Amino acid sequence: MAAATALSSNMPAFAQDEGGWEFDGVPSWSNPETGDSFTFRGRVFLDYGDVEFETAGTTTSWSDSEIRTARLGVTGSLNGVRYVAEFDLINEAIAANDVYLTFEGAGFELKLGHMKTPNSIDEQTSSRYITFMERGLGTDLFGLDRRVGALVVHEGEGYTISGGVFGGRPGDLSETLELDDSSAIAARITRSIANDNTRLHLGASVRHMNYGDAGTRVRVRPQTHITDRAITADFRPGKPLGEADTSLFWGLEAAVVHGAFHAEAEWMDMTVDGPAGDPQLHARYIQAGWFLTGETRSYSTGSGRFGRTRPATPLSEGGLGAWEVAIRYDRADLDAVNEGVLTNWTLGVNWYLEDHVRVMANLVDGSVDRIGAAGTDVSGAQLRLQWDF
Repeated sequence: MAAATALSSNMPAFAQDEGGWEFDGVPSWSNPETGDSFTFRGRVFLDYGDVEFETAGTTTSWSDSEIRTARLGVTGSLNGVRYVAEFDLINEAIAANDVYLTFEGAGFELKLGHMKTPNSIDEQTSSRYITFMERGLGTDLFGLDRRVGALVVHEGEGYTISGGVFGGRPGDLSETLELDDSSAIAARITRSIANDNTRLHLGASVRHMNYGDAGTRVRVRPQTHITDRAITADFRPGKPLGEADTSLFWGLEAAVVHGAFHAEAEWMDMTVDGPAGDPQLHARYIQAGWFLTGETRSYSTGSGRFGRTRPATPLSEGGLGAWEVAIRYDRADLDAVNEGVLTNWTLGVNWYLEDHVRVMANLVDGSVDRIGAAGTDVSGAQLRLQWDF
């Protein structure tokens, strides 16, 4: 931290309208005459977790640390076209994250490349800015992810409409550029209303997925990444549940920010076409948080998602940073195929030391219940050191 501050103070200062090189935590360059620019971007998440599963009196423990995320990339503009290219560099693999171009039209944007389908405020909010170490169970359970495709976005006065068509997902880019043969059509609409220091967000999204010949697995971990999946429904070819041909996902979302308080909730549903009875699977969560130091959670009306929280008094200015406490109830229901229900409570404490540095602590307590089988209790603690730029 001190080194970054010292480096920043030794860098030449440029006014924004003068262009040239700047340093605000990371080097960037701009040319105001042409509008061309680029900025380095990236993030590193270092995690530690200690979790126990107890089933019929037998306890299984996981305790481990991991580099959860290590990404590096660039963003900027060239000849009026905005670009993002960011890659994950862990486990000796190269994985594409946001890699796309944005073209400005008359009242809309067109994005081409590798990006997220437009679903869920929790999924659309960057992992740098989510309240807990893990997103709500439904985002992982239903495979809300990035795909190669085209997305059109329209932003109005307090609302957004987006929709796109998407092909498959690439694997390890160091080995192949081939995409799998799945495809998707997805859309999302949001509305936000602001009054004094209160903002209300409402949204809905839908996604139709075609799995090609591979089928799919619907599975999720119990809000901790170091453990195995807690519940799984396998809809791949040759499996007892039957092969998934397509699925229809829909989700409803709501959020409110009132001063230092914020709350968020989503209901998600996915119907799987192919297996007997076309089973319907569900997920939902509700969460609330409070900034003890008085900050307000940032929200972008142009994208209908949350943004960066900046501490009012960071450590580098002699302050205590921003402190936040939060709680979430989360549930994933696969009872339609007799694969159980996962219910989670998560208590979180976040310390925002600086604009780009955060320490997160999560306590997890939950249960897995299956008809005709012994239940499983889940409990544990997790820590994360997060740095992004």
